[in-house]
Amino acid sequence: MYSKILFLFLLIPMGLFSQEEKASDTLVVKMTAATSNRVVLYGAKGTQQNYIGFADSETGEFKIAIPKSQETGMYRLLLDQKSMSYLDFLYSGKGFEIQMDLIKPDATPVFIGSDTNIRYFANMDIIGYNQKKLDSLQVLFFQAQEQETLERLKNEYVEQKELFNAYVTNFDQTEKSQIVKDLIKAHIRIQPEEPIKDPEKYLPFVKEHYFDNLDFNNQNLIHSPILIDKLIDYVFYLTVSRDPEMQNKLYKEAVSVILSKIEKQELKVGFIETLIKSFAKDDNIVLIDYLFDDFYNKLDSKYQNSEFRNTILQELKTAVGRMAGEITWTEDDKTIKLSELKDHDLYIIVFWSTTCPHCLKEMPKFYEFIKDNKKVKVISVGIETEESKGAWKSETYYYPEFTHILGLGKWENPIALAYNVLATPNYFILNADKRIIAKPYDLVDMKIFFKGLEQQEDTKNHE
Repeated sequence: MYSKILFLFLLIPMGLFSQEEKASDTLVVKMTAATSNRVVLYGAKGTQQNYIGFADSETGEFKIAIPKSQETGMYRLLLDQKSMSYLDFLYSGKGFEIQMDLIKPDATPVFIGSDTNIRYFANMDIIGYNQKKLDSLQVLFFQAQEQETLERLKNEYVEQKELFNAYVTNFDQTEKSQIVKDLIKAHIRIQPEEPIKDPEKYLPFVKEHYFDNLDFNNQNLIHSPILIDKLIDYVFYLTVSRDPEMQNKLYKEAVSVILSKIEKQELKVGFIETLIKSFAKDDNIVLIDYLFDDFYNKLDSKYQNSEFRNTILQELKTAVGRMAGEITWTEDDKTIKLSELKDHDLYIIVFWSTTCPHCLKEMPKFYEFIKDNKKVKVISVGIETEESKGAWKSETYYYPEFTHILGLGKWENPIALAYNVLATPNYFILNADKRIIAKPYDLVDMKIFFKGLEQQEDTKNHE
């Protein structure tokens, strides 16, 4: 319960409240086996988390002030900044105490002075149990072959579903807190009244009913992480294919479905930016271009952030699949352009520097590995200063098969900037069309890449 990865939200930098903010409630947090001396409190809204406050402790007992100005809603307590483990809970306008035993991370927290959280977590446990029970019966139904077993599992499933339906109805009639009702409802997955035998029909059912209990206009859901969690699950866990082209097609369909359900642009922009950042982690330029072109760029201008757009596009201009940036140099008083080279199957651009000890060790090994491969042309860019260019010139004589380009200005050199080079050595492998097809981390990765090419050639030759 406490150990999810906190990467889906934009964290606003910490800052202290002014001296004028004195009216506050106190949140007391007692942790057994605390793994950190600091806890940090955030308030969720849409896809953002707004910093509220923090507390330090050497004993595992923390006290955080929650200003009275804070709205009722779901809040996130970051328990450990290294592991990014956290706890989501409800704040209803008064202070209370949370007790947690981190030796038992799956145990339900103990709340003192907050009946709202007690009811919320108790109902969450009941929902989790029932849905896992129905899921396990559904899986067994997929696997069963004998008719007698199928009938037994069906009866068990229907009985369990009826009990669960009765619980949900009773909860809806008896729960007085609207925020608890809204959040609990959002967590209830729609499951078939009877188990489905064909697995290929089950996933379409899940996707068809995935949003039945989600209201993107509900303020209680907007002021919680639930919507963004559900969005991420729908896009990345309900759309799976081994074929990259089909996977991107499924991603696009999922994104289109979700964004069509969000009417408010001030909320939609956050979801789009979250998806863009998620796909940027995998350098998925197809989906990033799709999100910008079909959604982000069509928002009202006041919701578009040019700095965000430029930062993402700058980071991904050398992503695998992009056309390599142009490089121009002079040979025998003739201007040569990378884009116009035609005599090789592959091109490798290597950025290195004589001021980099690791480069001086790796470059000779790289040269020995690649020098006899006539299908490959290497363009070597020396990231140097005025002081080191003499050493660079001397070093280039050891690599006569490479085309050498001097990149003065170190990281501010135009070629380094165009390729987002911030460290050396740095490799880019291009195909004959000058499209980036790989970015090996080091020589080991380089060898793995070429080994893969050899295996592909062997497979073709034996077909």
